[in-house]
Amino acid sequence: MPTITINKSTIITSSSYEFPKNTDCSICRQHLNNDSIYAVEKCIQSTLSTGICGHMFHNECITPWLIVTNKCPLCVEKYI
Repeated sequence: MPTITINKSTIITSSSYEFPKNTDCSICRQHLNNDSIYAVEKCIQSTLSTGICGHMFHNECITPWLIVTNKCPLCVEKYI
């Protein structure tokens, strides 16, 4: 599966991926294989962001969080 690096975060499409740490986005509470509620509202396809810690979130969910702090909302480790 191809990956794209944006701002030091690895972004992948959420089609069918084995998740190493979490299977749901703890921000929107949707499975990572599904589009986030924010993506559905905007009629876009979700992409995933993986932090240094290995936790994954929908990119459109974690981006507002990262504007405030560069810490993972699950483990509080540095995210990017």
